[in-house]
Amino acid sequence: MSPQLKSGERIEDLQFKGLRIIQSESGFRFGTDSVLLAGFANVGSKDRVADLGSGTGVMAILLEGRTGARLTGIEIQAVQCDMASRSAELNGQKIDFINADMRKAHELIGTGVFDAAICNPPYYPQNAGEVSRKGEGEFEGAATHELYCTLEEVSLTASRLIKYGGKLFICCPAGRLSEMFCSLTANGLEPKRLRLVSSRADKLPYLALIEAKKGASKGLRIETPLIVCDADGNHTPEVRRIYHEEEERE
Repeated sequence: MSPQLKSGERIEDLQFKGLRIIQSESGFRFGTDSVLLAGFANVGSKDRVADLGSGTGVMAILLEGRTGARLTGIEIQAVQCDMASRSAELNGQKIDFINADMRKAHELIGTGVFDAAICNPPYYPQNAGEVSRKGEGEFEGAATHELYCTLEEVSLTASRLIKYGGKLFICCPAGRLSEMFCSLTANGLEPKRLRLVSSRADKLPYLALIEAKKGASKGLRIETPLIVCDADGNHTPEVRRIYHEEEERE
């Protein structure tokens, strides 16, 4: 039986293995960055993975669907956490979504219990620009601005939750890459893989996809840039593969 939709909700097709997600018609909705980060993450079917600030659960749903890994989503907003749980139920996926502040998650779950973590954090400092009106009640703008967690706090949270040798997959605006690297290394997470993302080949990178490893030695591999769209505005072949658009056509 499909979970009942609430007022203002609709079901969207993720175009992969029949997976679907419940989204609010007026609230914050996932974007391209979450899909790209889920495609960037390299985890195995036996791995236990934490999705920090999971929102409505798109990365956990896609990652579980692609890899079979055991996902646990941690989300401070009860409304979004509830939508994520119902989406997992809709898909027949065994994903645990916990309504909690990620900064205190280690008190509930324990330390060093995950093989990996993934996070699409708020992109902007608390006082940078206009705060988004998306979000529920007191959490308005929490998905885009550092109102409830900073890059430093995300790094600390991940370091607490993952095992020694565990991995964190995280993204950030390209302009904050230096801050991101500093916060990671300060918390024992060594950046090991970096991929910059540009909207088109003739545009500067706007996004950084990062893999960091807890307790690793220094040494960073910089991958070829990921280009989202071609000159005509269509998804490039690689992004089509990440979105599983070619599979949808077949």
